Amino acid sequence: MSACRICGNARDNRLHYPREMMFGRNERFEYLECADCGCLQITQIPQNLADYYPAQYYSYREPKQKRLAPWLAGLRARRTRAFLGDPGAVGRLLAKLSRPPGHFEWFTRESGRIGLDSRILDVGCGSGGLLLKLQREGFRNLLGADVFIERDLDYGNGVRILKRPIDALEGQFEFVMLHHSFEHMPDSLGTLRGLRRIVAPGGTLLLRIPVADSYSRRKYGLNWMAWDAPRHLFLHTVKSLHLAAAASGFDVAEVTYDSSRSQFVGSELYLRGVTFQEQNPYHAGKSKAAFSREEWEEFERAALRLNALRDGDTACFYLTPK
Repeated sequence: MSACRICGNARDNRLHYPREMMFGRNERFEYLECADCGCLQITQIPQNLADYYPAQYYSYREPKQKRLAPWLAGLRARRTRAFLGDPGAVGRLLAKLSRPPGHFEWFTRESGRIGLDSRILDVGCGSGGLLLKLQREGFRNLLGADVFIERDLDYGNGVRILKRPIDALEGQFEFVMLHHSFEHMPDSLGTLRGLRRIVAPGGTLLLRIPVADSYSRRKYGLNWMAWDAPRHLFLHTVKSLHLAAAASGFDVAEVTYDSSRSQFVGSELYLRGVTFQEQNPYHAGKSKAAFSREEWEEFERAALRLNALRDGDTACFYLTPK
């Protein structure tokens, strides 16, 4: 049996065989579970891995583009500065009158360090939907990178998406983020070392990833939605991510849990043999086979409880260069 590619342990490791369930191909893939650090990792990456990211893959859908009137764009920018800690009176008033968008939670710990002109990079961003949202909120220095898009994208508003790997990116960035893309990369340690090169001194790397040492993985086993075989090549535990970060020149500054009800909805449906692509009619109120409104709300409450207990199945890891 192979050694763990994170910590090197070769003793008492286990093998698991989850199925491809997003598109219903139902193929089984072999994963190793490290007996020491707990990291789950595919033992052999398919040579045709790109075939598992077809054109209909969710992150490649063309994002909505909204052009804001100059006056509205200006107000959005003032509100964003207030959310980021700017003391301007107009911004404070706008912030009081509205709730911050959900993605601002990722910048909360960066208050005072991230501004509208900060260099922000989104790696594995698909067609760039999040970057377009940030542009509408007033951020001005935005770049994306994704090796699986068909070609470079330039939206003409300052947002560009490059079809290139991390080691081909130039410059440094104050905030580098990977939103559920790190687990898709074939070399966790090599990827982190490449990211270390482009995170500016004093900057932050945000990894949002599934967490293998979590309640849902224990409960659902091979039907845990976040296996997502074979696209998820590494499924880290808190321990294995700390080890990988330390070996790559990073400290883990903070870990916050952000799992959602999808861990229950998707996993329960996988138990029934329902693929990810077929799950929409099962959402609350959409068909007779759907989960009830009470079940739907309990899934949400359960996710919040697990996050508070630090046992949710997804988390945000904030890494800073040593």
